Amino acid sequence: MNDVWLKRLLWLLIPAILILIAAVAVVERVTRPAVAVIPMPVTSIPVENVRTGARIGLAAPDFTLPTLGDKEFTLSDYRGKNVVLNFWATWCGPCRYEVPSFKALHDKYGNDSIVVVAVSSLDNPDSVASYAATNDLDFIIPLDPRGIVSTLYNIRGMPTTIFINDKGIITSIKIGPFINLEEIEERLTSFK
Repeated sequence: MNDVWLKRLLWLLIPAILILIAAVAVVERVTRPAVAVIPMPVTSIPVENVRTGARIGLAAPDFTLPTLGDKEFTLSDYRGKNVVLNFWATWCGPCRYEVPSFKALHDKYGNDSIVVVAVSSLDNPDSVASYAATNDLDFIIPLDPRGIVSTLYNIRGMPTTIFINDKGIITSIKIGPFINLEEIEERLTSFK
């Protein structure tokens, strides 16, 4: 009789423990400082001496992708400029919601002081081309249909925006859509 109760108790405890472990993992992932806005004074450190990775304070991993205009985009070619690197897809509702804000950012700053790069991830290039033409998007749109660069940057949800300063260092990461241009401009202070 005691063996039956012990087995029932184990069948109840094991799922409860697994749920607790999963909850702790989710809380740890959500509260990681990698998604916080933390201005990093890194201007005195040469980028060659900074570790590379998809976290605030690290050098942004370099990549090359084809763009909508049948050109190639290489991130390191934009060293010396602040880059707003957005990961999005046409099938992502929150991504489409924030596109006008990125268009306004590009229209306001051009590619002179801030370069807007919207990596289309896990999306059909024809859908991206149609969407870009319909919405008159003229910022850089690299195509990552297999999500290789998204994996390199550890993208867990879209949209995700990564702010990279003129030294190539990640200064801020935002997961989720921006509401308007002003919200994006608040993050631009992380470049300093």
